Amino acid sequence: MEKDDDEINIDFSKIKSFFKKKEEDARTEPSINVAGKPKVHEEVKEEEPKPEVKEQPEIKKQESEKDDDEINIDFSKIKNVFKKAVAEDKEQETKKTAWTDLEKQQKIENDDDDEISIDFGKIKNIFQKKKETSEEKTEVNEEKDEDEVNIDFSKIKNIKNIFKKSDETKESDDDVGIDFKKISNFVVEHRVFLLLLIPIILSIFLRIQPAYLPVTDQWATDSVINNLRSQISGQISQQYPNLPDQNKNTLVENELQKILKEQKSQIDQQIKGTSDFFKSRLQDDSGQTYLIAIDPYFWMRHAKNIIENGHPGDEIRDGQPLDTHMFAPIGREIPPDMFHAYFEAYLFKFLSFFNSNLNLMKVAFYIPVLISALSVIPAFFIARKIAGNFAGFIAGTIVAIHPSFLTRTIGGFSDTDAYNVMFPLFIAWLFIEALEAKNTKNTAILSAIAGLLVAFYSVTWGGWWYIFDFILASTFFYIAYYAFVHKKELIQNFSSFTKQKAIKNSLAFLMVFFIVTALSTSLFVSYGHFTKFYKNPTGFAKLKEVGITTIWPNVFTTVAEQNPASLNNVINQVGLGKFFFFLIALMGITLTLTGRKHKKLWFVGGTLAWYITIFLLKIQNLNTFLILISIPIIIRIIIALWESDTEIDIKYAILLILWFIATTFASTKGVRFTLLLVPAFAIGFGVALGELYKYTNIWITKLLQINKIISKTTVIIVLLLLLIAPYKSAANTAKNEIPSFNDAWATSLEKIKEDSQPNAIINSWWDFGHWFKFWADRPVTFDGTSQNTPPAHWIGKVLLTDDETLAIGILRMLDCSSTEGFDTISALTNDGTEAINIMYEIMPLNKKDAEKILNKHFDKDDAEKILEKTHCQPPENYFITSEDMIGKSGVWAHFGSWNFDRGLIYNTLKKREYKEDLDKSVQFLKERFDYSDEEAENLYYEVQSITNSGQANNWIAPWPGYAGTTGCNKNEDILSCNNGFKINLTSNEAYAETPQGLSHPKKVSIPTNDGIIIKEYNESVISLQNGRQLGLTLIKKGNNYEMLQMDSDLTASMFTRMFYQEGIGLRYFKKFSDEKSVFGGRIIVWKVDWEGKEKNIIEEPEPTKDETEIKKETNINETKETENKTEESEIGTNDTKIEPTVNRTKDAEEVNITEGKEIVNTTKTEEVINKTREIDEETDSTNNDSENTQ
Repeated sequence: MEKDDDEINIDFSKIKSFFKKKEEDARTEPSINVAGKPKVHEEVKEEEPKPEVKEQPEIKKQESEKDDDEINIDFSKIKNVFKKAVAEDKEQETKKTAWTDLEKQQKIENDDDDEISIDFGKIKNIFQKKKETSEEKTEVNEEKDEDEVNIDFSKIKNIKNIFKKSDETKESDDDVGIDFKKISNFVVEHRVFLLLLIPIILSIFLRIQPAYLPVTDQWATDSVINNLRSQISGQISQQYPNLPDQNKNTLVENELQKILKEQKSQIDQQIKGTSDFFKSRLQDDSGQTYLIAIDPYFWMRHAKNIIENGHPGDEIRDGQPLDTHMFAPIGREIPPDMFHAYFEAYLFKFLSFFNSNLNLMKVAFYIPVLISALSVIPAFFIARKIAGNFAGFIAGTIVAIHPSFLTRTIGGFSDTDAYNVMFPLFIAWLFIEALEAKNTKNTAILSAIAGLLVAFYSVTWGGWWYIFDFILASTFFYIAYYAFVHKKELIQNFSSFTKQKAIKNSLAFLMVFFIVTALSTSLFVSYGHFTKFYKNPTGFAKLKEVGITTIWPNVFTTVAEQNPASLNNVINQVGLGKFFFFLIALMGITLTLTGRKHKKLWFVGGTLAWYITIFLLKIQNLNTFLILISIPIIIRIIIALWESDTEIDIKYAILLILWFIATTFASTKGVRFTLLLVPAFAIGFGVALGELYKYTNIWITKLLQINKIISKTTVIIVLLLLLIAPYKSAANTAKNEIPSFNDAWATSLEKIKEDSQPNAIINSWWDFGHWFKFWADRPVTFDGTSQNTPPAHWIGKVLLTDDETLAIGILRMLDCSSTEGFDTISALTNDGTEAINIMYEIMPLNKKDAEKILNKHFDKDDAEKILEKTHCQPPENYFITSEDMIGKSGVWAHFGSWNFDRGLIYNTLKKREYKEDLDKSVQFLKERFDYSDEEAENLYYEVQSITNSGQANNWIAPWPGYAGTTGCNKNEDILSCNNGFKINLTSNEAYAETPQGLSHPKKVSIPTNDGIIIKEYNESVISLQNGRQLGLTLIKKGNNYEMLQMDSDLTASMFTRMFYQEGIGLRYFKKFSDEKSVFGGRIIVWKVDWEGKEKNIIEEPEPTKDETEIKKETNINETKETENKTEESEIGTNDTKIEPTVNRTKDAEEVNITEGKEIVNTTKTEEVINKTREIDEETDSTNNDSENTQ
């Protein structure tokens, strides 16, 4: 930058009688509080007014010779601005001179209007209503260094009696106890640092909120006051039972306010105690708040291994660190992206030198706070370099408060997300500085550092290559543009052209940056890892495709952070909830192409109109939107090329627009990628406001003839007001961030650790796998790092199936060898779906019977190898069912009911050779699935009509879910439930009375003391609006009942029986632990009894007032009723011919869990009763929530 475009020079040295209104004796002593220093009180002396002395012409001349950048706002001659009476001729002449000076300064400032030099040294009597005379000397500001922020307090003296109404005598400079010269020197010397410090402090302040859990104070206040209100309401209702509600509520509130006032200390103490109770359940014994979310525990466990073992693994096997807690019991090699774990471990070791009692969790807790604060620095300096200090301040503030960044870097969220902002920003900053370095040596050094940072970034996240590609592309574009606009020099003397600073720096950067990145990335990881920069740019687009190369389900389709987002959602999230902010950021990119002399201002206005039109049209097509927002940049570059414009610097615009377009596209593929857009948005937004500040100030001052200090101050205040709403939102977000882990989970997992052997395995859905590994220190089947693997289907099936024998067979297979049993069969058959069918044949059987099945398919040796992996003597197993899994039921049940036949059909018919050949597709379906020509042809067109992954998921498998519970009233043997259903406890009939007759659920589950009775209906069945059929499960709580509503596939599922029905009648799952969190959610741990010798029996209480008395155990014969002989319906199927074999192989020798199953046919199906609509809506809502939960 040629000039200092952001110098702030504030001189208060001669501010006197600022708000003085009239003459009177001094009665009080004013206070001065400058720059956070203690207030100093001084005695007031009257000062004699002095005649005014006009400024000398030499001073005006000096001021006009300042740098073009500097905006020097001088109030020294502005007098009686708001004076109502007629002023003296002398004062009018002075005012006229001041305005003339301002007009001269405005002409000088056209080149760069961002250096702010505010001189209050001559401000006198601004708000004075009566004519006064005074004398002031004018100070001349010196020229400042480039981009400096100069706040000069050196002459602030005797700012006293500001609100005093009488005349005052001049004070001696020594009367003020503050050395303002030193303050001024300090501020001037550290001006940039002080401006940068504000957003850094803001970033830290917001992110440390979870350390103190301030939200618990609000919980406690609400809890205590609501409890008081409830008690008061109860008492008033007893005293005045017939009092109208409005009058009663008034009495309640009046009494409540009275109590709050009279017993304030006791209530405050109770609130504090309640708040401390909430906090204690979200913190460990030392008072350290648990880490936020789940993934931070993955990194903390590996950091702990580094501290204890010297490497991130649990053991060394074959010379490689091995994680024995994943893919139990096999484990996996430690991947190379362990930078965060090493950083966490070594930071802990370093800090432990100063505090031997330091907790690793505390270090991990504050790491995202540190990384986020560092991320502010490059954002500040990039925007500052483009548009000045004000732009840098805004950009840094946006990085500090942006919700997409804040929520993923809050204190305790110690994951790698913070690096996705910090590293790209530092790399981009080094790129800019390297290209503008004074010599090639500095360029080479900065380029090498940038390359090293890319290598470090590559070991934190697999998508590291995007910023590398952006930088390379920007450099190539910059070189090409520069060569074109200097084509004459290029043609006339190529050697001389290559020695020009811009070309020499660019080529040096390109060479050093590329080589250092290639070498360091290959050294840190591998050369193959480096080659991802050209192999992976389109890979994320296929991240969530279903059935493209495999028949297995893609779990990524249900991970919330990888859910696709609409263009509107992306704009709202990135634009701080306002499309207007997104537009401002886009304008910031455009403004980087206006040139330092602000030429082509017509282009700025045209671009603004263009962008407004785009947003008003609400264009939803992503590709169209991205092309349209790029058009102004493209047009401006074309014009510049045509005119050979050497003034503009396109590297900023190219980098930022590439960043914007690519990350916006990525964000629509997965909401987590909105984080990558934050740096470009922050810089663009900062540049826009920085330039807007300059343009607006010039326009207001010149066109409206408003005092410059007023216009400048007003513009800054108005622009800063834009940040109030985003900051409030950020503060509220930070305040409400709490850990999802709590004492109930800690207790449950520590019990497992104390009770089990080191090789014990924990099974559950994948979400909390990292918790299990860290707190219980036991291996898991799969977790948040391995969720997109076959165990997702197997565990989903365990939770979904109503066959306990099949469930225990699946767990045994997983605990023996993870998925190696299936892998072996698949390799032998070379057919994935056939391998699945064989697995479902043998898993429910004992080893001897399974061997007989395998001998039909393989030779003896191969059969023995398979049995070793599926029917070994398994280790201890703990199975966890928790409250959160209710909302996730649509997900785990979806993968558990995955139809591999349909997966194969979709996978095959979507291949190019089948997609374009109907005859070949029909032939495949006929040969593989025995379809008729008509059926095969219809199926072909059905598959080809599927256009996206969501539709493919829905076609392959349903999304069964729960719809909540409702209460029931018992009248003799009839239960009447609030959803309109009745159950006859004698005949076990479930029905709803409708005008068309009796309607039934598809299935109903009724508990006994040692099992359940399942009754199934095939006619007059109530269907939900999504086409699925209704299921009901009766839950007995003492002598009371509740009815659970759900998809019929979940009626007697293992999860329903274990979580809702206390495991009644199960043989292999024994309750080990049952904890309830501070929020009321249950966490139930089941220990697997591999032999399954005894049933779980629930002893019924005696029908007495004491609900805790239990009558003696009785044996109740299991019942099995059949009103009409029909074939048993298959679970989770609508299309019998293409259902997987898993639904056909339930001929297990061992005990069937549905001992009391009934098959019932009644009258013809009627229309859905009204209550069904409510159930269906709740089911849909539950399914949607379950998809978003993960």
